Amino acid sequence: MNIQEAKEEIKKTVRAYTARTAAGTFRIPVPRQRPVLLIGPPGIGKTAIMEQIAGECGVGLVSYTMTHHTRQSAIGLPVLTEKQFAGKAYTVTSYTMSEIIASVYEQIEKTGCRDGILFLDEINCVSETLMPAMLQFLQYKTFGSHALPEGWVIVAAGNPPAYNRSAREFDTVTLDRVRYMKVEPDFPIWKHYAVESGLHPAVLSFLELRPERFYVMEPGEKGFVTGRAWEDLSEILLTMEELELGVEEALFGQYLQDEDTATEFTFYYRLYEKWKKELKPEQILTGAADVPTNLPSLPFDERLCIVWLLLQRIYTLGRAYEEQQKLSDSLRFFADGLGQGTAEQLTALVDERLDRRRKSLAVRKENGLLAAGEEEREQRLFNVIRDCREAVRTGGATDAFSERSAQEQNRAERQRKELTAAMQNGAAFVREAFGKKQELVIFLTGLREQPVCSRVLQEELGELSGEAEDFLNAGGKEEELRRKLTEQQA
Repeated sequence: MNIQEAKEEIKKTVRAYTARTAAGTFRIPVPRQRPVLLIGPPGIGKTAIMEQIAGECGVGLVSYTMTHHTRQSAIGLPVLTEKQFAGKAYTVTSYTMSEIIASVYEQIEKTGCRDGILFLDEINCVSETLMPAMLQFLQYKTFGSHALPEGWVIVAAGNPPAYNRSAREFDTVTLDRVRYMKVEPDFPIWKHYAVESGLHPAVLSFLELRPERFYVMEPGEKGFVTGRAWEDLSEILLTMEELELGVEEALFGQYLQDEDTATEFTFYYRLYEKWKKELKPEQILTGAADVPTNLPSLPFDERLCIVWLLLQRIYTLGRAYEEQQKLSDSLRFFADGLGQGTAEQLTALVDERLDRRRKSLAVRKENGLLAAGEEEREQRLFNVIRDCREAVRTGGATDAFSERSAQEQNRAERQRKELTAAMQNGAAFVREAFGKKQELVIFLTGLREQPVCSRVLQEELGELSGEAEDFLNAGGKEEELRRKLTEQQA
């Protein structure tokens, strides 16, 4: 299965394992709640999906990399205690609480979540002395004499031994105690995530052209490339471009540790830089640029690069609009809960609600439950609320929150109009430059793949949405498009 399928299956598992009857007992008894075991090559997102699952299911999360643990830290340290048996005193050995189990209880105390996920990464790399205890934990959910709290689901992950010399194969005894999920790299699934996350357009367009370069890893070979490498490379490219630091060719090989892939992407990135300077996507998307006459004669890789330059700018506008709309909605919800009152009463109520919101944010941040961009969005909201509070406190402007809420909503509506116009102008440019060919299919498919753009396309650009639908229904489906791209490359 791919990583998205694994994520959905684990979400179902968490909900099933934590479901309770009307009497409060678990629908699936704890002994029958098999731990989930994810096995797959490195860098495909096994660790990343756990934070997403915890956030989407509203449960706690504790993560441990098992290679860092000894038998003592996992099980606990032995202590001598005295117990009475049949009227006689005996000295017996017991254990302090496992560091891992203790972390789960600490998490429950901090978050108040009685249900959660205990994620044990690189589980097949534990030492020989710890392995028997791990087997006991997978079957009975106890380390030493201390049990994992009920309501907590065990998810473990590891790499096949072919990719990690420290890893070992699981035997039948272990596999009979887990839900085994084998995960494989899948570029189309990763691409949906990459588009939504705003990865660099050169990365997205290069991999659209050369999907076989997405994941390069042959057991026993030194060169490799993973989804994690592409994501990290994208992050530093975006940052270095924004800071105008200049991108040296050596950078690509530091992330893409396969010589052929690094060489090919270096060449492609230079094409991206060239067309970014020459085309000026911002002018195209405002309708202020003419279409160069030489575009149809360009090699296909350059035409694809141009399309993705436009898409990247549109995605940026889409994410900005989405963030502004979320800020506006949050401020309106906050303002609606204040009600009426004097300036003093409103100020006191704002302070109380703001303090609660800050504490909630701190807890979610500490436990890795914040969605992408949520902390920055919350900080913007805090700043707006403080401005409104100050207006209430110093000037008695009790309508300050409602007025600011209207201003933020107007700003969101202006950004939506800007996004809509950019999508129309981008489609017109691609259509005029290349005709109704695969470039337009790629552009319209790209709009449909980004959630915000897809929503605007359906709600406001009916004709353009219909054109996209017609293209896809007429043979422009992703698998057919990918075949055409491969033919063009050849």
